[in-house]
Amino acid sequence: MDRYRFILALTLSLLVLVLWQVGMRYFYPPQPQPELAEILSSPPERPPVIPKPTAPPPQLPLAQTTSTPQREIEIVTPYWRARFSNKGAVATSWILDKYKMGGVERRITAADGKDLELIPTDAIEKLGAPFSMRLPWVPELATQLNQATFQVSAAADQKRIELTPGQELELTFTYSSPGISARKTFKFRGEGFVVDVTAQVTSSSGDQRVELLLGPRIGDQSDKRASGSYSTPPQVIAYNNAGSREAVISKKITPQVAKIVAVDSGSHRIQIDKPLAEGVDEIKIVAGDEQVLLGYARVLSHEGGALTLQSLPEGTSAGNGVAQASDNIRHGYRWVGLVDHYFTMTAIPDLPIDEATLTNVTLKDPADDKVSHDYPSVAVPVRSDSVTHIFVGPKDRKLLAEVGHGLGVDLEALIDYGFFHFMVRPIVPVIGWALDGLAGVFHNYGWSIVGVTFVINLCLSPLRFYSSRKMKQAAKHQPRLKELQERMKKLKESPKKSEKEMLELQKEQMALMKEANPLGGCLPMLLQMPIFWAFFIYLTISLDVRHAPWILWLKDLSTADPYHVLPIVMCVTMIGQTKLTPQPATADPSMKMQRLMMTWLMPIMLTWFFFLSAPSGLVLYWMVSNVVGVVVQLVINKITAEPEASAGDGAKSEKSGKKGPPAAKRRTLEKEVVGSVK
Repeated sequence: MDRYRFILALTLSLLVLVLWQVGMRYFYPPQPQPELAEILSSPPERPPVIPKPTAPPPQLPLAQTTSTPQREIEIVTPYWRARFSNKGAVATSWILDKYKMGGVERRITAADGKDLELIPTDAIEKLGAPFSMRLPWVPELATQLNQATFQVSAAADQKRIELTPGQELELTFTYSSPGISARKTFKFRGEGFVVDVTAQVTSSSGDQRVELLLGPRIGDQSDKRASGSYSTPPQVIAYNNAGSREAVISKKITPQVAKIVAVDSGSHRIQIDKPLAEGVDEIKIVAGDEQVLLGYARVLSHEGGALTLQSLPEGTSAGNGVAQASDNIRHGYRWVGLVDHYFTMTAIPDLPIDEATLTNVTLKDPADDKVSHDYPSVAVPVRSDSVTHIFVGPKDRKLLAEVGHGLGVDLEALIDYGFFHFMVRPIVPVIGWALDGLAGVFHNYGWSIVGVTFVINLCLSPLRFYSSRKMKQAAKHQPRLKELQERMKKLKESPKKSEKEMLELQKEQMALMKEANPLGGCLPMLLQMPIFWAFFIYLTISLDVRHAPWILWLKDLSTADPYHVLPIVMCVTMIGQTKLTPQPATADPSMKMQRLMMTWLMPIMLTWFFFLSAPSGLVLYWMVSNVVGVVVQLVINKITAEPEASAGDGAKSEKSGKKGPPAAKRRTLEKEVVGSVK
């Protein structure tokens, strides 16, 4: 049994380590380095010669601006407040104040305790603001419209408009110039987190395809922690018509594909070390390991590695990186959203969309040059004859279910339930109901986690009892199984002579294994995994646990224990639980080493690699689960303990320090003595 448990644990451990390495390589691929032999053997490179362009780049007409003065309008509802600018008709600020769950309103704050700003206000001037236009057929026109000042049809003299539940407001931004007209309409409501949007751009050639920008980087802008194993990196989530969820993390959007080896500023020409893919008509140029965006440029022509650009971003030089300006995902999509760990901006059109355009820029943190953050965004098609609903708010499970039900879509798919989502997703509401119920009693989510964990482990104690009994049976029969294996090994030397005896030994072996099935001890552990995983998912996505204190130094159950007290205690309880688990006696040095690794090395490694940085609410759950498991195991060990001999020669010999014969042998001797007397 011990061997089976060790193989299972070792396999799971190796699987975790391999998946960790694969994941790190997937999310943070290593940069290729030239071999030293190649550097030494290669001759010095000459500066490449860039061929002169055969024709000057075409000059496209630019839209004229209006004389409308620039202004901002603030929309205030009971749950959020947003600020819109008529320069480009975009949102420049979006602050969440609170949300309602179970009829109770709960306030939301940022990681620094201040107002929760979802838009990176310091980056929108460079990257674009939410609801900026993208016109795939005439990108230059989109650039001009995003800088133009629009006229506001409603609330012309108001800077702040407050909406109460039941009230609605339609805000229309219009722009017109010779041959060009543009319109964006926003419909706000005093309750909820959904804004209805329509858009239209008409030029002399007819109506243009309009895409509106979601992002960049929607989420708590004060939270500057790097995304780790227990956090969701910024990413784009799309839900297609087939009912499948597609996710693209920011690191995989528009990665660098080439480097600039020479620049001709006069003719707006650059030479790159690798040719661009066919169909790329716009690039972005970055410096400093993709952490400094120099700008975007239209590609007028390219032949091999020689590119002619419409304009050259300032600061472009040899050594800069080149990437596609955007990527596309193409399918029939029911909704597309930009998410982080807790918040989202998602577009749900009345009519399915055929594609979405993804962009990403990596920028250094203004406060720390050693830290960089991704700023992804997604542009979705928006029509004038069909409404697109924009949800801006928290990824609360109940709120998403309510909004999705009203719009006829499954918005709860914004939450990543993991690979076993089909088993975990139904369990999460039960855990949430239990935690909310106890939180109403204790008024503290830390003690609520303790109470629910205690109840779960008591409910699972019959499985622990079954597992412990199977392990003890396996340990009891192990010597006999080993003896049978040795005898069968000897009989294999002459199989024809010992065929009958071999068959009898095999039957006995099968009977013993059936009585003490090694998998019987592991199966209950596997049955508990969906519950454990559902608890993990809930604690890492719940807004109730976010910023919720427990005791003393633990002020936020969604962040790691600053002093590592909980992980250390959890490690000790893991070791204690392993030592209390029934194990067969053995004199084999290799088996002893395996037990040593399972008892000491594995808990320490798991704590070091996974639990030191885990949210303290999750560590609290594992710790309490281990403590309850230790107590339950002590009770089980006492119940299933083998009865000791209390009479006869065996007991006397134990008192005298000498071992008496086993009970079965004693009874045989007694019968022989009685028979001889007769």
